[in-house]
Amino acid sequence: MSHHIALYGKGGVGITTLAANISASMVEAGFNVILVGCDSKADSTSLLNNGFPVPNILDQMRNKSTITIDAIVHTGFKGIRCVELGEPGYSDVFSSPGITRALEEIKRLHVFEQNDPDFVFYDISSDSSNAVLQAVIRQIGLSRIFVITSADYKALQAVNDTFSFLEQHNGESDVPIPMGGLILNNITSSFEEAFISDFAFNTNARIIGKVPRSQVVRQCELYGTTVIESKPRSNQSYYYRRLANQIVDSTTTIYSGNLPQSMSAKRLRAWSLEWADRIYALENGLV
Repeated sequence: MSHHIALYGKGGVGITTLAANISASMVEAGFNVILVGCDSKADSTSLLNNGFPVPNILDQMRNKSTITIDAIVHTGFKGIRCVELGEPGYSDVFSSPGITRALEEIKRLHVFEQNDPDFVFYDISSDSSNAVLQAVIRQIGLSRIFVITSADYKALQAVNDTFSFLEQHNGESDVPIPMGGLILNNITSSFEEAFISDFAFNTNARIIGKVPRSQVVRQCELYGTTVIESKPRSNQSYYYRRLANQIVDSTTTIYSGNLPQSMSAKRLRAWSLEWADRIYALENGLV
């Protein structure tokens, strides 16, 4: 059975780097993995391919009358299968019809049946106003969704919006999307961790893991590789491997049915003002 997992969050929180390193950790542990890049830049899998982008589906659909499975599925680090959906060609949003066409092509070619993956990861940015996530849900279905965030307030606003979307979707759908958990990325201090943990407490969200900010990540990206490949014995590799294990555990256990609950706009504003006061007190030596 293949587990289809969305790694989802605001653009800029490091989803793509996280997805590549989690995929590398998984395949290193013996799992068969497919990483599907859903970003319009079509660069989700480049770190698994020596820094080079792989041909994406939508570009090939524009240029070719017939597409084969070998043309859209590319082998990366340690046998990871890399797939990029591509840019739909619309200027305003990451168009759902374009993504739907690309996902239909994946289904037409029986990509999952031919490769029999244990895990399929989807690198999805919430900057598309949930359009891509909705297309993946509708066309493929998801085993779990893991929401990625940094300690940036805008990123947490996006997480809150995602929780609201999940509440609405699961309330209307016969097939709810199980929430795998919240992943903290690019964390620089215990203060940032406490900030996000308090947000999680107020939204009834479960944090399953964290990854600290590290120059090792930047160095490996400049080399065009994952940390797992270039710095396999680094502390940063440990964090990615541990997170991969946490994702496996969360995905393969029976889902409890508990979902995060988004804060209302008024409550979120009150929460943010409370933290602004705390930061002011810290900066001015009041606590």
